[in-house]
Amino acid sequence: MDRRRERLAQALEETGLWRSAEPAHRLAQLDEIRSGGYPLDSAVFADVRFPANARLLAEGGVATLLAEMAPALAEYGLRLRVRELTPTKVEINGTACLIREEPTIEYAATVRPLAVVNDLLQATGARVRIFTLYAGDAEGLAYLLDPRVLRALHASGLYDRRELPELAAV
Repeated sequence: MDRRRERLAQALEETGLWRSAEPAHRLAQLDEIRSGGYPLDSAVFADVRFPANARLLAEGGVATLLAEMAPALAEYGLRLRVRELTPTKVEINGTACLIREEPTIEYAATVRPLAVVNDLLQATGARVRIFTLYAGDAEGLAYLLDPRVLRALHASGLYDRRELPELAAV
């Protein structure tokens, strides 16, 4: 077994990811990581992994994505109030978010609103933040994660940076 995978599984476990999981589920998911499974595909992330198809977001789907994320965000003390003003402008808890074409409208439609939510999470004192994988792509994903999870993934040296989510920030 690759010692890096063992250290990664241990580092992820130390973040408390599986604190409410059944012991058998925790062990099975840790074994999956030790065996080479991609950690963010693990069942422990099912409730904090959201499809973020950039084309759909650019066509006015931002409010729908945020509505899907709202229950998970509420667990961290953030209650979202979202109003779609136009297909390229939403208001999130009173903050207007204009989606511009920087570098593409698909990328902006993914990252800009999620960056606003990250600012709101910070203001609530929550540890978690939203990270994106394949932002601006039809296969895009948004994850609500403790930054320690990303640090552990980076520190493992097992993944190319393109395989790891990035903080949604502008």
